[in-house]
Formats: sequence, C-alpha cells, structure tokens
Amino acid sequence: MIAGSTSSIRLSPASSQVSCWLRQVQQLFARRQATSRTFQVHRRIHAVHMMKERAQEEMNCAVSERKADDVLVRNAGLADHSDTTVQQTRVLKLSGQDGLMSRVPLPADESLNVGAIHIHAGIRSTYGQQNTHHHYPNPHYTGHQNPIESLEETPPDRLKIRQELLDSLLKATSMTDGWEAYHTLTVMFPHHVHNLSGAPQIPQRHLHHLARLLASAKPRTRTLFLRLSAVLTMLHRSGYRIYLWEWNALLDCAGKRWRKCSLEDYKAAVEVFSKMTTPHPSENPSDDENLAAEPGMGHVQPDIITYTTLIYIAGRSLDPSAIRHASNLLRASGLPPNRITHLSLLHYYTRTKQLSGVRSTLQKMREQGFEPGLDGINACVWAYGRNGHMDVASTIYRVLRHNLQPELDVGDYDIEAAIKYLLDVEGIAIRGDIIPDEITYTSLIQAFAYHGQIMKALHVFVDMLSTPNREPKAAISQQTGEHSLYQPTLAAFRGIFLGFARHAQKPLLLRTPPGSLSERLRPIQKNDWNLENLHQVFKAFMNLPADVMPSERLIYWILISFGKASGNDAGKLRKVFLQLEQRFGGGWGGRLDRLRKDLFGNNGSGGH
Repeated sequence: MIAGSTSSIRLSPASSQVSCWLRQVQQLFARRQATSRTFQVHRRIHAVHMMKERAQEEMNCAVSERKADDVLVRNAGLADHSDTTVQQTRVLKLSGQDGLMSRVPLPADESLNVGAIHIHAGIRSTYGQQNTHHHYPNPHYTGHQNPIESLEETPPDRLKIRQELLDSLLKATSMTDGWEAYHTLTVMFPHHVHNLSGAPQIPQRHLHHLARLLASAKPRTRTLFLRLSAVLTMLHRSGYRIYLWEWNALLDCAGKRWRKCSLEDYKAAVEVFSKMTTPHPSENPSDDENLAAEPGMGHVQPDIITYTTLIYIAGRSLDPSAIRHASNLLRASGLPPNRITHLSLLHYYTRTKQLSGVRSTLQKMREQGFEPGLDGINACVWAYGRNGHMDVASTIYRVLRHNLQPELDVGDYDIEAAIKYLLDVEGIAIRGDIIPDEITYTSLIQAFAYHGQIMKALHVFVDMLSTPNREPKAAISQQTGEHSLYQPTLAAFRGIFLGFARHAQKPLLLRTPPGSLSERLRPIQKNDWNLENLHQVFKAFMNLPADVMPSERLIYWILISFGKASGNDAGKLRKVFLQLEQRFGGGWGGRLDRLRKDLFGNNGSGGH
C-alpha cells in the first residue's frame, strides 16, 4: 500500500490490465532498428524455407512416379527393371552432410546485402557465389523454423561467426562495441538456438555484461533507455534473472530520457517500479512453470537507491504531486533515507524556490547524522544564490576559501563568527578540510552575475584562475610536478555574458553641452556592466584553448551582450561576429544565421 494521498497523480493501471510495458518498448525499439539489411536476412531465411519445401515436393513426386512405374511393370509382367529410369531428388540441407550442398542459392541481388551485414559486424562474408536462376516469391514470409532443425542445419561457418560475435560481446569495453555485437547477433541469427518463447537466446553472462555497459553510460538518453529496455526484455524472455542494479539503472534512464523532465517521465519511472516489484508471468504461457521455479526472477525487492532515484526524478519534474507520491513510497517501505535522498530533496526545494524546505532538509540531515559533504555545500551555495540570498552564499564561499587560504583577521566579523552563523542560523556545518572546487566557483560566478554583481563575479573568477586544481582527476604539471591552475570554463563565461545581456545598458547620450552647469552638478552614475568591461571579458574568452568549442547558444548571448552594451551598434556587432567566426569556424544556423543576415545582408559580404 502507498501511504498518504496520491489522488492528484494519475498513474497507469495495474500490470494485469495492460500489456507488458517492457515488451512494448522492445517492439518499438525493434521496429526502429529495422533496416534493409534486416529485411535481406529475412529474405535469405525465406529462401531456405522455400527451397526445402520445393525439394520435399519434388521428392514426393518422384516417389509417386516410382510407385506408378512399379505398378506398370508388374502389370506388364516385366522382370527386368534395368530399363526403368527413376529420377530421385535428394533433400538439400544446410548442414553440408552426406554430400549435400552447404551453400544456399539466392537471387543475385541478395549476395551483396548479406555480405554487407557481415562487413557491418566486422566479419568477412563466408558465403560463396549465389545461383542467379532461382526466384522466391513472397519476401515478407515471417514463419519460424523448428528450434532443433535450426540448430542441426546451422553450417559450421555460421556457427563460427556466431561464436565470434558472442566473444566480441563478452569482451566489449564500450557501450558502442557491445551494442553493435548484440544487435548484429539478433539480426543475423534471429532463429538460432531458441528457448521456449521463440526468442534468440544469448548466454546470460553476455547479456548482463552488455547491461552493465549500458548502465554506466552517460548521459542518459532516450536511445540508451530503449537499448537497456531491449536487453532486459531479452533477459526476461530467455528465463534469466534481472538483478536489482539493472532495474535501478532502467529506472534512472526512464526519468532522464529527455533534457527536461516532466510528470510523464515520472509516470514512466513509476511504471518501471511497478514492473520490478510486481510478480508477472512469462509472455509465453508454456514458460510459466520455468519462471515459477525461480521466484526471484519475476520481481525484486527495491532498496534505498530505488526510492532515491524516484525522488530525484520527481524533483526534476517540479511537480508537487510527484514529489509527494515518491516520498510516500519511501515512507511506506520503511527504509531510512540516505544522504543522497536528502540532497535530491534539496535540489527540488532549490528549483522551486522554497528556502524553508532547504533549511528543514539541512536540519534533518544534522539530526540523522549526515554531513552535507562538498556536493551538499555546493547545493547550498546554489540554493541561496539562486533565490537571491547572496549574503549566505558569500559567507559559505568565504569559509571554503578560509579552509584553502586561512584568514588572519580577527574582530566582530572574523571567520569564526561566519562559521558560527552558518551552523546556528542556517544549519550548515562545513568541515575544515572541505575546499572549493570548480562547481563552487562556477555556481557563485553565475549567481553573482545573474543578480547584477559583476565585480564580485569577476573577483571569484580571478580566485578560480589563480588556484591550483586539487580535484581527484585534475592534471599535474609534468614540469613542476604540482597541480595545475584552474582553467577558465565555458560555464563561467556563459554566466558572465548572460549577466551582461541582463544588466548592460546602452551608453547615455548627453543632452546638454559638455561643461555646462547641469552636467557638472549631475552625480556620476557608473554602471559596471559597461562596454569596456565586456571587452575585457570577451578578450579572455577569445584566448580559450583551441579545442574548446562554445555552443551556438553561448555565441548568441555574446552578441546580445554587445548589442545591449553598445546600443545595438551595427559596426561593433559586425566586428564581433567576424571575430567569432574566425576563431570558432562559424557556419551557425537558426537565429545566428538570421542575425548574420540582418548585420551583413543576404550576400554576407559586409555592411549596408
């Protein structure tokens, strides 16, 4: 039972009332992956089937003719059977035994495509020349061979190819290589070595290895979700056990299929959760006894990772009913939350601008003995910075910098007072060995820039570029043997350029002659978001390493920044656009292409 009210979220009906969700995904994926090469393989299978039927018919006809001739001979009283010529046609088989043919005749236009399948799999075709005098109708035949016949009639060369593909699948170290081997197996050998449900059976060791490769791939995409669904469906149809970590990986992929998460994505994750926790029979009724013999295969017991994944997906959807539903599922399970569970809720409260929820989550973490860690501290920096409490975000950053470079000043506002304030008021405990990392600097730069504090954003940027990078995977200088300094990142530049696009003002035009009394009495209002500072930031941006390529979105915001700071000066914008094209290659489409036409005209050769 699910504790709490969940009436506001409409989930899918029970699994007994709908078709298998994983099977639907498998069928969808199979249709999407169908290619011309798959079609040619099915035509080849059809050709073998038709050839066997024709040979059987010819043999039956020959036997009938022989019986008729024997009757005629007996009726005529002939004793000499040496003059009787009886044509006997032997059945052609793929096995190549007893002197029979080992190559299957196909139309001439089939050979190239069948060979292409082998080339695609990285294996040279072992088939010989094809007979051009045979034509087989009905290429869409979809009948299945007998499983035992399929095994007996597999020639040694094809068995060798199959074994090589299985070895490639088991030894694959990347998701791409593993999936290519798996997909080629299912395309080239769709009817070989069946289990009772009629699906091509691959050893479970190979399938679990491929599932592990898919589960470790980042980022999560819809294609990755469909591929992992296909592999887990194959495990289920083959009668193998699906482990909890595989279910958790599929659950995570279900909620991250798209760049933006919605309530529908959470519902898809809940449906996966329902499948993993509800015993369900095999898709083949004849397989029910085998499934019943292994109780753990139909369903598994979720762990805290399962429920934390659901809470994280619900938080990304920003839907209150989803977060309530996921929290109630965890509460009903009786499992205690872990640190990541609390951080997932912290992310949700940050996105929905609920600082009260942030504080209550931090308080619960303290009560349950969880330290926030660096990732939790960074989440707090972003939570307070995103919601406009830059004083708290700055205080957190100050304490982190103190751990890196101790402050020596003492007084009413010394570092000890800052540490005490964070602990007593905000409930944030920062250990003395936690120092800022790239995420800390980037988050604070973006927050300062967004709220119009350009000088503080640049100050943090300078701190970052002058600090050695001591993160676990950071590079070490070969010359000095020490940690290299942090390098400027596109995320930091994007935050600053967005700040200029948001806060820059066009230069003010003097309405009175210079030196007039009103001009001398007017107070100076200097805006730090000016063209001069923008040029300095742009100069640093153009000095990025050669292998760093900004996105079209970032290029667009750079141009918007210059347009706003220069008062839409067409000459200035043309110059900046040409510099960006020369540095990063250009060729951008969409709104950048329209902007270029506005600046240079349709010929693109320069001004008006």
